[in-house]
Amino acid sequence: MVYQQMTRAKIKGAIADHLVNRALPLIVSILTMGISIRADGGNVLWQRTMGSITVTAFTTQSPLRPGPADISFLVENNEQSRPILDAQVFVTFQSETGVTMRTEATHAQARNKLLYCTLIDLPKPGHWKMTLLVVHAAGRIEFASDLAVSEPQSPLIANWKFMAFPFTIAILFIFQQGLAWKRDATDRSLRAFTKPAGQSLNEISPLE
Repeated sequence: MVYQQMTRAKIKGAIADHLVNRALPLIVSILTMGISIRADGGNVLWQRTMGSITVTAFTTQSPLRPGPADISFLVENNEQSRPILDAQVFVTFQSETGVTMRTEATHAQARNKLLYCTLIDLPKPGHWKMTLLVVHAAGRIEFASDLAVSEPQSPLIANWKFMAFPFTIAILFIFQQGLAWKRDATDRSLRAFTKPAGQSLNEISPLE
């Protein structure tokens, strides 16, 4: 009975150890992705249609806050139902206090090459006006939209992933080491109950 219980404990320990070994790289990848990813697309800021062109603006942040903001644009031809890939896209941001910033959105800055992407550093919260100028063979088309930039988050909330990362790795490592120690202890106990070659059960010391 004791031997069977130890065998079951060894199997459970092996399964738990396997799950931790599989989960650890996955958790590390997820946390690293959450920290470093700069992905195109995301949340829809707005969509406008003018003539034969529709523009959809995306951002990875919701809501927008002061600091670097990754904003992407999908420019589509309504008549042909396909993305326009040979346009020039110029973006102007103007705050309610008169601060103006200009940039160009390009495919080179985008991971998804169907999009035009720009990385803008928003200096402060408040109401901003975004003006998008699309220059294409069909002409120059301008789109305008209002943006609300929220107050900055506290450093604790904004950087929780950076702070949680080392603690998560440490906890998983300690848990994995505990499973390994438990597995080794079970193996030693199983060996103590295993009959050695050429030796009777009566010759086996219970403390071996």
